Amino acid sequence: MGPNVKKWLLVQSFAVAVVFVTGLMVVFLLDEEQFNAKNCFQRVVTSLSENWFGRNCRGGIDWTLHRVDELTMEQIITYVEWSNSSSCRLSHDFGGNVIFTAGVDGQKAVCLDPAVRPERASGAWPPVTKKKFNECLVYSFGIKNEWSFDEAMEALGCRVYAFDPSMNRTRHDHTSKIHFYDLGLSDRDEQRLDDKDVKKNWTMKSLDSIYRNLLGHGGKIIDYLKIDIERDEWIVLPQILSSGMMDHVRQMGVEIHLLSPTGNNTLDGIRQNIKILKSLEDYGLVRFDSKFNLWSNDLKIIDNAEWWGYDAYELVWYNSKLARTAREI
Repeated sequence: MGPNVKKWLLVQSFAVAVVFVTGLMVVFLLDEEQFNAKNCFQRVVTSLSENWFGRNCRGGIDWTLHRVDELTMEQIITYVEWSNSSSCRLSHDFGGNVIFTAGVDGQKAVCLDPAVRPERASGAWPPVTKKKFNECLVYSFGIKNEWSFDEAMEALGCRVYAFDPSMNRTRHDHTSKIHFYDLGLSDRDEQRLDDKDVKKNWTMKSLDSIYRNLLGHGGKIIDYLKIDIERDEWIVLPQILSSGMMDHVRQMGVEIHLLSPTGNNTLDGIRQNIKILKSLEDYGLVRFDSKFNLWSNDLKIIDNAEWWGYDAYELVWYNSKLARTAREI
């Protein structure tokens, strides 16, 4: 056997060994990725733990971030934009109007998985289950004369209670199953006065007061709570938690506003709002949708520095504590 043949055989053997070792590494990495992806999925579909901020599972990696007080603006946006869509197998947008060249506005995501979906009253047609259910109940805060979501929920079979103090409309029935009240949502019952514009002298009530006193719904489940109240959400959400009202809400959709349109925003102030969102998920709310508001992409000031990006988002959760069992579906 000549030296050239020996050299060729040596090169061929080395190449085979490299291919074999590479194959083993690929199999190992795929197994590890599948394990990590499975672990990440298990973390995502449950409520967020103290160290899990719900960042996107990219490549099966469980992204563990720092404490809220240490988050950068980029990390905050990543957390807010996390949709966790796998937690709801069937989610649909209800309502909304097409705005020419801009997209759709006014829609709200609703999870239609049997464990958490709003159910029409027993005996309604067409039937969706043999189980007996009461008429689904929707509270809708922030109308602005745009009724598409409320009308879509009525078509689903729900009774809707709509609230907005800014429309200059008195209490009335928009339809036979959509009831309008000219008051706003706050963390307390109060008269909010505006010395410059009497049209902005509004009656405000807490969710607990509306639920128990105004409407007499004590003991009922609010199948869907919609909140679109232009930055007052940061006042309202902590009170909903502390009052125990979250125990009566099965799904909740909120338009959040990270930044103020005027003045200088601070990163610490934004982090305080993120703490509120995290408290909801620590409680047991499971996020299943996140969409940015198309009209919120503009220049803002954070700690005296320019920042450009979306600062309003539609976030939607279901309450894991109110998910129906297999026997109830």
